[in-house]
Amino acid sequence: MTAQIDELVKMRDIETLYELMTEDEEWLVQLEAAEGLVKLGDRRGYEFLITATASDDEEILEVAREILASPELTRMKNEIEAELERERLASIESARKRIQTGGKVFRYKMVYLPAATLMGDDPLRDEYNVPTLDNHGLQGWEVVTIIPQRRSMLVNTIDDHFTGAYFLLKKEILPHESAELDNK
Repeated sequence: MTAQIDELVKMRDIETLYELMTEDEEWLVQLEAAEGLVKLGDRRGYEFLITATASDDEEILEVAREILASPELTRMKNEIEAELERERLASIESARKRIQTGGKVFRYKMVYLPAATLMGDDPLRDEYNVPTLDNHGLQGWEVVTIIPQRRSMLVNTIDDHFTGAYFLLKKEILPHESAELDNK
């Protein structure tokens, strides 16, 4: 880390570190400020570094991964994961109680199906069987919404081509199915 960031960490100046992390034009300063925040126990720095690992820039990825491998970040990651697990278990217990008193509880998941799976071999047919969705439906899952996936292809002109779709599925958990709440 640069001397400026080290000094801010020594002074415990969380606000300036946060400002540098979110507003500085240099990505390296942003990552170092995020690391400084983590050293001071501020989870916003950790979250920023995790987001940086989605970058397409190899230099940013390399530095973010190096910082994330540090002992402070490993410790914070473990603390966050333990807290999230405690929250998940509390939510499951609350859902069980709601089911026992006649309340409703739902599970959701997203399923992607490529266009070929949806349209079969004959794109001119009037109806299609979608075995994957049938199987989910037989298990109690209901399609809530569909998000089509498209990509542009350059073939003499730019055309949008349907490549598949994401299906958001919802399932009500019934009293005798409460064991399903334990599934992640």
